[in-house]
Amino acid sequence: MQNLYGRGSASAINPRHAATLAVAAVISGQSLNQVIPSLEDRIDDGERGFFRDLTLGSCRWYFRLNALAKMLLKNPFPDEDQDLHALLVVGLYQLTIQGKAPHAAVHATVDVCEDMGKGYAKPVINACLRRYGREYESLLPPLDDNPVTATSHPKWLVKMLKKAWPEQWQDVLAANNERAPLCLRVNQRRVDRDTYLARLTAEGIDARAGEFSDSAIYLYESCDVTALPGFVDGDVSVQDEAAQLAAQLIAPQAGEYVLDACAAPGGKSAHLLESGDIHLTAVDADEARLERVHENLARLDLSANVVCMDMCSDEVWCPEFCADDAENTGFDAILLDVPCSATGVIRRHPDIRMLRRREDIAQLVAVQGEILDRAWQMLKPGGRLLYATCSVLPEENSEQIVRFVDRQADATLVTLDKDWGIACNAGRQLFPTPQGHDGFYYALLHKQA
Repeated sequence: MQNLYGRGSASAINPRHAATLAVAAVISGQSLNQVIPSLEDRIDDGERGFFRDLTLGSCRWYFRLNALAKMLLKNPFPDEDQDLHALLVVGLYQLTIQGKAPHAAVHATVDVCEDMGKGYAKPVINACLRRYGREYESLLPPLDDNPVTATSHPKWLVKMLKKAWPEQWQDVLAANNERAPLCLRVNQRRVDRDTYLARLTAEGIDARAGEFSDSAIYLYESCDVTALPGFVDGDVSVQDEAAQLAAQLIAPQAGEYVLDACAAPGGKSAHLLESGDIHLTAVDADEARLERVHENLARLDLSANVVCMDMCSDEVWCPEFCADDAENTGFDAILLDVPCSATGVIRRHPDIRMLRRREDIAQLVAVQGEILDRAWQMLKPGGRLLYATCSVLPEENSEQIVRFVDRQADATLVTLDKDWGIACNAGRQLFPTPQGHDGFYYALLHKQA
């Protein structure tokens, strides 16, 4: 693996250099979740926000900035200098999107070449950025005429969205390029939403209630959530409003045995436990990610049966406490938030548009179908299963559910007559909205007794 830190030093690093290393890592196939933490540890606290903006913004607008960089370069950088290409992208982000003054942004960006041990590239980076400042009026129109560079999304995704959602696709792409708002979930076992909103007001924090989830609160400005009133004590958690709808749709009843089948990092598991006195089992195939489940449950003073298991394995599993009698074994309710393309949360994870490929979708659809079939065997007759994704692609959502109902004779689709999202041929689809919820899909299934 390429050394992210250039010279191998663990010393402090300036935010433009760190952002360049992060973007270069994504270009090479790594995710931001893999590279940001270690880089952020080396940046002064006061500059971490700037680093994140540079990094996420450069990835968010990569397809546009990459095309612009190619227009400015007389010759592309060789393979061993792709970090210099990333540096040029970061510099262009400052000029084109952030609107930084050229005299400041150009000089600071060019100086990063020395930090990278590649001072020989300073004339090239300097020439490209200054040429943009002189010629941007002629450089930008061709980018605006192409939907890929105008919206900064991969061609395959633009085509799929345009075909699937002819009336909504442009709004979806535009929402993906907005910064996602910070949304909280109020722990209604500890405090009601109006009371917590009043506490925020008293602290001088501007916030508003969510529109669709009765536990959602949006903050008008991002902040250190650990400093929010009652956060450490478990009064609130961070969770998107669309994701909060899962607990409302399952509506767990006291005493029920509920399975969260793809549970990590545990936000929905915690919400289910906050919603009622249930017996919850949280399952995930990634033991490392299950640590996040344990941490979330501990902070909220909640308990669950946490199990590391692959839902694609041949094992049809059910804990002993579910097997009350041989004729009626299984869970009363199952939440199945399956692995997906995450095309509904691109604004939170902009590297998705750089890392995801068209061929990934068919593979994900196959895995989702397999997990659905196995989870169905773990559901008690008369029970309910909520299928969920953070995708906006019908192949993973409504089309997946239609195929499942066709092959499962005891599966009945429950109509979701709600005031959010739009009705599909199966389930409901939510799209990402500016200053609102992420893109999400839900379908509720009933298992005939």
